[in-house]
Amino acid sequence: MIATLRRLPPVETAVFVLAVAILSTLGVLRQQAADRSAGSPDSYSTYDAASGGYRAWFELLSREGRAAERFERSPAFLPARIRTLVWAEPLPFDRRQEFLSKSEIGALERWVRAGGHLLYLGHDEEVARAKILHLPASVEPKTFHARASVAPFLRAQSVAAFGWYSKRRWKVPKGAAVLVADPRGAVIVRYPFGRGSVTAVVDEEPFQNAHIAEANNARLAYALAVERPGPLAFDEAAHGFKVVEHWWQIAPRALVVAVIVAVFALAVAFAGAAIRLGPPLVPAQRRDASSAEFVDAMAALLERGRAADDAVAGALHSTTRVVTRSLGLPDDAPPRTIAARLESPELRVGYTRLLEIAAGGRVDAPSLVRAIALAQHLRRECGAHGRPRN
Repeated sequence: MIATLRRLPPVETAVFVLAVAILSTLGVLRQQAADRSAGSPDSYSTYDAASGGYRAWFELLSREGRAAERFERSPAFLPARIRTLVWAEPLPFDRRQEFLSKSEIGALERWVRAGGHLLYLGHDEEVARAKILHLPASVEPKTFHARASVAPFLRAQSVAAFGWYSKRRWKVPKGAAVLVADPRGAVIVRYPFGRGSVTAVVDEEPFQNAHIAEANNARLAYALAVERPGPLAFDEAAHGFKVVEHWWQIAPRALVVAVIVAVFALAVAFAGAAIRLGPPLVPAQRRDASSAEFVDAMAALLERGRAADDAVAGALHSTTRVVTRSLGLPDDAPPRTIAARLESPELRVGYTRLLEIAAGGRVDAPSLVRAIALAQHLRRECGAHGRPRN
């Protein structure tokens, strides 16, 4: 005996599905609340007023009369008017950060080589190994043997005591000047890069909102920012505040205009091919001409070209040669002499009529036919036996 499956009650099934959906939604909301309570990583952004941001540094510069701006585009659009760019290296696990492409890194290096000054905060060993901007590598020293030192221009800004939170220190590259060092090693170094320069600070934390008021951190932040004259900008694109660039904003203006014109021309062409603006063209029907039409056409062509006059003149010339030879006269004998020597009245009248047609001016079709008939008759009568027949 075959057992049958029991049908599930629809009401109980709907209640179960609704309960599962509600519990799932509550779980997601609880996880989101836990993520928010855990807080986000330090952003090092001038927009961030929390403990891990740089909002206080940005407002400090404005309060001290050194206005700063935020740069939120690709390094390819770095204008030459910006003389100092502050770049704070994002934390590796910060999901808000924007990674630079190879072309963007090249654009940043070209900007520094052209005379820009990069204030780099943080350390990235992969960047150092790739020799990007010749940034130095960092180490975590085990012993304290270096003597603390501060560059003269920083001491002039009353920078003496400061606090560093990172245990890493720079490996001082060749040709670099140490601006700040503590017993662990170099903390801030500066080196030339083309016509510009790079100031590398191994730690981002002293300039955060939570620490900038400690020791001489605010004085140090201000002194590093205003070291070079000219406009100052904080790079915010690395922290997720990047303006989206469309292709028509990046491409040269001439190319954009050419693309617009080409698209408009194609639209007109497609519209013209799809919409008929006039009656269709009907090919002419072929009709072969008859022999009579061909003769009439040739006659009309000859008449327009005065070929009938030439034909009558040629017929008179050839007929005169035949007649003079039959009469024993020279070819240049006068026409009247030739006509008088003809013994047959019929031939004399025919030759005289041929002379009249040839001398009558424009020859029409009947005169042409009459002249050719007379010439043929005279040649036949005078050329058969050398003399005209009576």
